[in-house]
Parts: sequence; structure tokens; C-alpha cells
Amino acid sequence: MKDLRFSICIPVRNDPGNLKRCLAGFRNQDLSDCEILVCDDGSTPALSTADLNEAGVEFRLIHQAGQGPSVARNQLARIARGTFLFFVDADTIPHSQMLERARNIIAEQPQIGAFYGSYDDEPDHRTLVSSYKNLLHHYTHQQSASGEEEVTTFWCGCGVIRRELYLQYGGLSEFYDTPSIEDIELGVRLNANGIRIRIFPQLQVKHLKKWTLMNWVHTDLFRRGIPWVRLMRATSDWTSQLNFSWSQRAASFAAAMLVACIPFMANPAFVFTGILAFAVFLVLNRRFINLVRRKRGLLVSVAVVPLHILYALICVTSAVAAVLCPPLRLPESLPLLADDSAKVTSEICSKE
Repeated sequence: MKDLRFSICIPVRNDPGNLKRCLAGFRNQDLSDCEILVCDDGSTPALSTADLNEAGVEFRLIHQAGQGPSVARNQLARIARGTFLFFVDADTIPHSQMLERARNIIAEQPQIGAFYGSYDDEPDHRTLVSSYKNLLHHYTHQQSASGEEEVTTFWCGCGVIRRELYLQYGGLSEFYDTPSIEDIELGVRLNANGIRIRIFPQLQVKHLKKWTLMNWVHTDLFRRGIPWVRLMRATSDWTSQLNFSWSQRAASFAAAMLVACIPFMANPAFVFTGILAFAVFLVLNRRFINLVRRKRGLLVSVAVVPLHILYALICVTSAVAAVLCPPLRLPESLPLLADDSAKVTSEICSKE
């Protein structure tokens, strides 16, 4: 049996259109040392290889009842044959040189245990909220990558991890039945066991999701912010990184001060305090706002300022709400058993 370097693992539910685009993104890449594994997590109707033939790549499709992306990714990891698991979301398109860049990273740092990339700076949907949300994600990951920081989180949107480590430390916690912080928590667990994790700017995917104001606020507050702070409380890990960098914390405080001053603007002291808080907020976020200006123009860069203030308030609200909640009680992570293929049904789609 041929040795494989990467097992590309893609969970999906009710998103065949984006999945086709994701799979097609691998069509012109070197797949000689790769396998592609797709887990249909309870789609209605269930996916079949016939639905995806036009993608033009060979892949294995397995099915499970809708149990969430954590269970789906763990199932794929069990049956994978590659040395590295390469997790990719179904609503992304890999950049044309993504696999080759990942190979180069491993060649240059052969002892690395896990690493990940970012969304690119050209999101598929160009609405204001989608542009803001995706460019903020791109900027946050790229800033950490440019500083060559070792991070304590993992990201399954475009993330690579040695399969033996993933299995040894129990994979993703399966009590997350909807997308949340399961990959962040895995990274914290890996880091606690001495596994180094890095972000590399050259590893990018295009995000295909269309964000609305409502699903953005709900996701960042209830699926990311509050659970993440509860996780930090549970692990006593308050590392300055990514969304919780010191600059982001200071910007969030400035935004809260600005909003708190608004009802009292008849008082000159509050006017001065509000203007000062707003100036501090703009200075701390000038690089991100400038990125938006370069990619989407001056008007959009101005329009994202209130959205970014709202985001800062979501961060503050998450912290307050998480303090009022008990810390997460994480289950003990037991090793995953490899090659559990007897428990899944699968189809093979050959490249046409």
C-alpha cells in the first residue's frame, strides 16, 4: 500500500454546491501522496458520489447520522491513512498551491506537530458584513503568522496535524454538536502536552460563506466568544493571541467606554472622554481598517468601523457572560481508536 502524506478531511451537511467547488479546488494540485475523505453528516437527502462527480477528483464518501462536525472529523481521522490530517471546511476553496506549500512547511520544519493558515483577502461574497467578517479573520490570523507566534489554538478550516497526535490526544471533543470552539479546545489540549502549533501566512483558502448581521452576532457571541472565555477560565490560559490579543482587549475596552459615554454627551467631560475613546479605538485598529480600504475602498473602510465597534462590544459581552457562567467542564480525552471503518458505509468516487 502506498504511503500517503495527507488525508484531506472534509465534513459537510446540506451544502453540496460549495462542496463541489471545494473538491474542484484540488483538481489541479498534486494529489499523488494524498487521499480525499468526505463525511456526509446527515444531509437531507444524503449525498452520493453521483452528486459530486463533476468535481473531477477521486475521493471517498462516508455517511453518518447528523452528529456534528466534531464527530464527522473524528470519524474521518479513524479511517485516514495519511501521516498528516489536512482539515478543510466544505465551504472553502483551497488556493492552487496550498498542498505544495504545506509540503514545504513540513520539509522545513520536520518536527512540527500541527499548523494552520487563514482565509484569503478575497472573500466570495462581497456584502458589507461578509467582507468585514472574512477580512477580520484573515487579518487576525495573518498578524499572528507575521509575528511567528506559537499559538495555543488549532483551526479546522485549513489546518494540518499529525494523525498519530490527533488520535493520541482524543481528537475533537464530541460534546460540541454544532460548530463552536472544538478546534480551539483541541489546540489548548495539544499545547498543554507540549505540542507546538504555528500559523503560516502562505496557507490560505477562500471562504464561500455569506454572513448576515444576525448569524454573525449569534456565532461570535454564543458559539465562539462565550465558550472561548469559559474555556480560558477552565484552563487558566489567558494567553495574548488572535482575538484575545492585548491590543484587541484594549480596543474592546475603548469601544465600551465610547458607548457608555453616549447617553451623557450633554456633559462636556463625557464628550471629551468619548472622543478620546474613539480615537484610541481607531489607532489600535488602524492596520485592519487600512486593509479594508485597500481591498474594498474608502467607503467600505468607513462603513466597517461601526461593525468593528459592535464586534468589540460582543467581545466585552462574551467576557462578562462567561464570568457569570461556570467554567467549561471538559470531558477526559481518551485516545481515538484507528481504522474504525467497519462502522461506516462508504462510496468511492473515481476521477473522471
